[in-house]
Amino acid sequence: MQLAVDDGRLLDLAQRLISIPTENPPGNERLAAEFLADYFADNGWAFEVSEAAPGRPNVVVRIDGRTAGPRLIFDGHLDVVPAGDGWLNEPFSPVIRDGRLIGRGAADMKGGLAAMIAAAEAVQRADIGLRGGLTLAVVADEEEGGSGTRQLVRAGLRGNWAIVPEPTELQPVVAHKGSANIHVRIQGSAAHASTPEQGVNAIDQAGVLITRFGELNAQLRSRRHPLLGHSTLTACTITGGFNDYTVPAACRLTLNRRLVPPETEHDVLAEVSAVLDRQARADPAFVGDVQVRAFTPPMETDVHSPVVLALRSAAARVRGADPGVSGWSATCDASILSHEAKIATVVFGPGSIAQDAHRPDESVAVSDLAACARIFAITIAQLLGGDE
Repeated sequence: MQLAVDDGRLLDLAQRLISIPTENPPGNERLAAEFLADYFADNGWAFEVSEAAPGRPNVVVRIDGRTAGPRLIFDGHLDVVPAGDGWLNEPFSPVIRDGRLIGRGAADMKGGLAAMIAAAEAVQRADIGLRGGLTLAVVADEEEGGSGTRQLVRAGLRGNWAIVPEPTELQPVVAHKGSANIHVRIQGSAAHASTPEQGVNAIDQAGVLITRFGELNAQLRSRRHPLLGHSTLTACTITGGFNDYTVPAACRLTLNRRLVPPETEHDVLAEVSAVLDRQARADPAFVGDVQVRAFTPPMETDVHSPVVLALRSAAARVRGADPGVSGWSATCDASILSHEAKIATVVFGPGSIAQDAHRPDESVAVSDLAACARIFAITIAQLLGGDE
């Protein structure tokens, strides 16, 4: 049985996906989803379209095997971050230069999305007698909260294993950090700046808090994970005051907290609240509160899970060496699949989150696209159809 990826078709698909702008925000995946629906229909694949939000569709292909068995899910997102400035090339006019495909989404993650589709096509052409089934989930809104994958999970998306083709440099990522976006509000009292002692300066109090949050961040270095490094707390924005001659009566800080397993949202809220309580004891005039505005838990999959072992074996066959396993400092929809759907999930795809994604002239090596599709095809065969 020969698994043959059509490299030309793979590259053309990646380029066509990049050429359809799907910037998020605002979130305009509809045209790309319609294109893929037509593409899937041409392949003879049955598919379902559902909306994560009005005008923001998910497209799901389910390929059932000839016999009962496990189900493998690929989950790839259509949205990309805004192109921004600094491009040498038009961000949505993909070009190939020096062996790299350049365009917004090349790495994150239309290249990986094309690779997962090309792998399913290779398995289809090989006429492997699958057991169980294969699901290709193409989702909206990963970059701004994961509502696409979450909608599918709440509608019943389930499987034994999942692969999310984010840019991991073709390394199996079995753990990624969690993320909490935290808002701290400080309430002072206004006064004329010529008599500041008659007010309570909320920005001054925020400055004290920032120092104490820095101390907390230093303490978090002791919380280490073998693949992910340590936890962090970062002050990201400060907003307060409204003119040049009034003591500011209010100030807001936003913080970003990165978590490692087994840290929880409760841990995050308790630690920041403790800092505010300490400030209130030190300064009776201090009034503040904290809210966790968005939370993604850290993800970790057993390194002995069949999907991890299959990916490592397939990567070794394609690239000549076992890549082992890695951790990822970023977050993605793997957390939703792992926690909300209870699916053993691995993040694996072409390109680099650090070097390629979210940058001007985003790119991915064409050779890595082809390697990724082959690795995915072999993985499908190993998990659902026996070794090819």
